[in-house]
Order: sequence, then C-alpha cells, then structure tokens
Amino acid sequence: MDWTKAKTILIIAFVVTNLFLGGSLLRDHFRQEVTAVSDQYLTQTEAFLDTHGVVLDTELPVDRPSLGSLTVEYRFFPPRAAAQQLLGDQVRMTAVDTYENRQGKVAVKNNKELTLRLNEPVNPLSDTEELPDLEEETLEKSSRQFLESADLAPETLSLQQIYVGMMPRYDRQPLHKLVFEQTYQDRFVGESYVHVYMNQQGIVAVEALLLEEIQAADQSGTKRPMIPAPEAVLRKLDTILSEQEGKSPIVIRSIEPGHYFSLTQEPLTQWEAVASGTAVPAWKIVLKNGDTYYQEAF
Repeated sequence: MDWTKAKTILIIAFVVTNLFLGGSLLRDHFRQEVTAVSDQYLTQTEAFLDTHGVVLDTELPVDRPSLGSLTVEYRFFPPRAAAQQLLGDQVRMTAVDTYENRQGKVAVKNNKELTLRLNEPVNPLSDTEELPDLEEETLEKSSRQFLESADLAPETLSLQQIYVGMMPRYDRQPLHKLVFEQTYQDRFVGESYVHVYMNQQGIVAVEALLLEEIQAADQSGTKRPMIPAPEAVLRKLDTILSEQEGKSPIVIRSIEPGHYFSLTQEPLTQWEAVASGTAVPAWKIVLKNGDTYYQEAF
C-alpha cells in the first residue's frame, strides 16, 4: 500500500471537511446577524419618526421572524339567510343585500362583509340588567357569548385590542370597540376581523369579515426572514401621515408580525367574486386611535 499517497488523500479529506464545517458555521452566524436589528438602526428610526410627529408607545421589534405564505379562503354570507339567522325569519329587503325587522338590520357587502345593527342593545350576560362593569374580561365574555350564538366565532378568533371612542354611525355616545382577528399558529391573519361595538347596556353592532379556511401555501415549509420592523414602519409612514393628517400626536400602540391578504388589491369588478387568495408575511401597525396599517414584509 502506498502510505504517502494515502496520507495525502486523508489530509485533503480533513481540509475539505474543515472547510465545509467552517462554511456552515459562517452561514449560521450570518443568519443570526441578519435576523436581528441593530441598536443604531432602532435609534435612527425612532428619531426620524419623532421629527414627523409620530410617537412610539411600544418598542420596535428587533427580531425578524421567518414566515411563509398562507392560502386563505373567505366565508360567504348569503344576505337573506344571514339576516334570518341573526334577526329571525320575519325580515324584509330594504335595499340591495340589506334586510331589516324590529330587531335590527343586516347588510352584506360583496357577499363577505357583514354588518349587524341592533335597534336595542343585547346583553348576553343578562336579559334585564346592564353589564356589571366595562372591564376587558366582561366585555370579551359578553362579546364571545354573542358571537358564538350567532355563529361568528371561529376557533381561530382572538381579541387584539379594545378601543373607546365616538362611532357616530352606531351611537351618539362613546362606545367600546372590540377588535377580534383570526390567527394562524398564534399570529394574526389579515384582513379578517370581527368588530363588536358595546355600551353599558350591551352590544349595539357587529361587523365581520371571516376566513373559512387557513393553511400553509407551501407544504414544503419554505420560509424567509421578514424585513425589519423599522423598515416596515418607514415604508408605511407616508400613508400614515397622509391619512392621519390633522390628528396629533400620531401614536403607534403596537407592531407585530403575521400574515395579510388585501381584498382591495383586486380589481373592483372582481372583488365580489374573490373566494380565496394568498396571505403573505406582513407587519401590522396599530395606532392608539384604533386605525390599523399592514406592510408586506418582503
């Protein structure tokens, strides 16, 4: 046996192995570095927002989650059937896709967006008494009981925030607005929502846009790191400033990663027919006044 030749082969094999291992370590180190946001970047972003009158009432996320896309399928609400389910059988059509009776009114837009307006507040916790208090626990319990009885509470529905303010289309007095959103693996899936409007007497209105099914778009599990949260906020800043003009200060209450599919991206002529689509990773930016913005994260 030629030991000199064998020794040379072994040395080459060790070198190749070390190069492979070193490359793997460098790749892992690089992945760790690119999935975090530097302190300098955070500081510069906060300063830039401050110069534009935007206040951060939350910390800018430093992690960059790796997420894949989702396939979502919307739930359709046949207008008459939805009205009968929520108001009873005796309903009459008063406008396109709108039905009423003495209990209230149900309107359905594009077969997906349902709005229920009640003529008298409904308190699921009691037939005769007002809500014992307006604490978050009481508001959520009452809302969930009503939504479950109305078949508007899928298992994926999660309470995201409670906003108190004037909502003239439903009441002349301030209302509590509970914002529910559907989730996938504990992350939001937009745009899906249930909004419940309440006063001391109970529920006065509900708005719903729900997903029937949510599943991974790529079964192989392909995922990519999202853009940094500060970059997402800066990309959306012009839109926020434009839509919030005259409202000062502009306060960002939360920033979180999840998924988003915008129905309004579809041509208006196709909006009504859209049954499903792809929800891509996105950052959700929620303001203190309840307004919400989504920024795609790739």
